[in-house]
Order: sequence, then C-alpha cells, then structure tokens
Amino acid sequence: MHMAWMALGGMLTAVSIVIMCMGSIIPVNTYVCPVLCIFLTRPVLEKCGRRIGWCYYLATAILSLMLAPDREAALVYLCLGYYPMIRRWFQRIRQDFLNMAAKLVFFTFAGAVSYGLLMLVMGVDAVMAEFEGTGWLLIVTVILWDVLFVLVDRLLGKNLRKRKK
Repeated sequence: MHMAWMALGGMLTAVSIVIMCMGSIIPVNTYVCPVLCIFLTRPVLEKCGRRIGWCYYLATAILSLMLAPDREAALVYLCLGYYPMIRRWFQRIRQDFLNMAAKLVFFTFAGAVSYGLLMLVMGVDAVMAEFEGTGWLLIVTVILWDVLFVLVDRLLGKNLRKRKK
C-alpha cells in the first residue's frame, strides 16, 4: 500500500514540475503556478500523510529550481510550498485575529525571503530595476502577495469533497 502512495506522490510531483515549467509562458503565472502546486499538496497529504507530503514538496522544489525557466516562480514555491504541512500549527491559534496576524507575518516573511533569494540568484540590480521609480509598486506587491496567500489558506481549509445526501 505504501508503494501506491509513493507512486501518487511521484506522479503529482511530475505534474507539478510540468505546471512550474509552464510558468514562463504568461507573466502572471509566476504566482499562479506555485499556487497550483501548493494545492496539489493537499491530495498528497490526505492520501499519503505528512512524510510523503514533505518528500513531494522537496522533490518539487528542487526539480523546479533545476528545470523551471521562471526562477521567480521556483523561489516562490521554495519559500511557500511547505505551507500545507505547517498549516495545522497556525490552526492551533484559536483567536481569529491572532491566527490571521500570524499567517500574514508568515506570508510576508516568506515573500521577503523569496525576493531576497531572487536578488542573490538574479542580482540585486535586476530585481530593483523592476521597482525603480515606483516605490508604491513594492507596497502594492506585498499587499497583493498577502491577499493571494490568505485566499490560498482559505481554499486549503475548505472541504472540497462532495457530500453524500
């Protein structure tokens, strides 16, 4: 039975790599592709457990960094792809305000780490050239980043199975 679950994890990793490689086709896919791969973590976690979920994440992150043409998307996945595995830790915070504040701090920090790594990979000048002259664009990017991952968190929390009547 464990071999079947490992095969599922391997197949979903392959699907994730194909999705990540499509990230350079349309510029907005820089964020869409990692999010789709994060959603693919859910069936791995439900069917295979956390250990294979972590293996799925690591395999997808490493292969994305090696194969995906969009380095920014690969780094976004590297910094946030493990969120479904640690999401339960955030769920232990019972107060809604503190729960959301902790998640926003995590998402913002992960985004900062992602762009910090991007500056190391692509060079500070290339990344800063995107935001040059438009300081407000950086603030808008951070806000949209947080909104996107709050929506991702909400969708990960939904029970997507059809209920029997």
